[in-house]
Amino acid sequence: MKKIIAVFLIMSISGLYAQDYRVIKVDGSILYKKNDNPLEKGNSFADGEEFLFKTNNSRAAVIKPGKGRFILKPDNSDLAFAKANLAPAMSHMSSRSGALINRVDLENYFSGKYVILDEVKLKINKDVFLMDGNKYFYISYTYKGERIDKLLSYNADTLIINKTELLKVDGELILGSDVSDMALKYMNGTENNGRVTISTFTPIFPDKAMLKEEIQIVLEGYDKADNKEKLREAKSYINDFYGKANDDNVEEWIKKEFQL
Repeated sequence: MKKIIAVFLIMSISGLYAQDYRVIKVDGSILYKKNDNPLEKGNSFADGEEFLFKTNNSRAAVIKPGKGRFILKPDNSDLAFAKANLAPAMSHMSSRSGALINRVDLENYFSGKYVILDEVKLKINKDVFLMDGNKYFYISYTYKGERIDKLLSYNADTLIINKTELLKVDGELILGSDVSDMALKYMNGTENNGRVTISTFTPIFPDKAMLKEEIQIVLEGYDKADNKEKLREAKSYINDFYGKANDDNVEEWIKKEFQL
């Protein structure tokens, strides 16, 4: 039986009429101690609220107007002694949009969790990775036990990763959640047997409807900020709770959806 233990949110109250925290997203399972109801996106709670964490990796992204974003989580890995911790969210920025100069750049760029929304465009150093008829990038992944290779489009020195084309198998669009073992590879003509594995990574394909709701809460928490700061915080949130994302790709999507 999994342990469920009470943890207490202890925060100093900055003012008698301080605004509540609002929940952006919950990973795992967190319950209100007072009624065992689950903490969910859109919920609000005040300083001093008590919670139950089911696992030590349960966490929630929350925001407090005028104070910024926080991550609600147990303050250590031992649930028997855990207390709630509201840690300020770091302002991580999206992956850079400048040219990828060498193989190390590509390995670092495509590592860990990598977010793909619609279409990612990356400038590649053509002196290192030429893209023409015989030399090109492709992505390989496993789908229902079968290895799928997807040729990536390009325009001069710009590599293009299109989500729809990437997830199309036998003419049908598949679910991103059914994909595993994704790797970026390069076909280098006949040199060194041609095929080179650059890196492996975990693709993240967010539900854009849900992501839009979450970003809306972030933007409402920064309603007095200018568009530049709103955009920075929205991109930072995606990096915090989903994974690395291409700066241009994410910025274009946010501006389009929220008219920033």
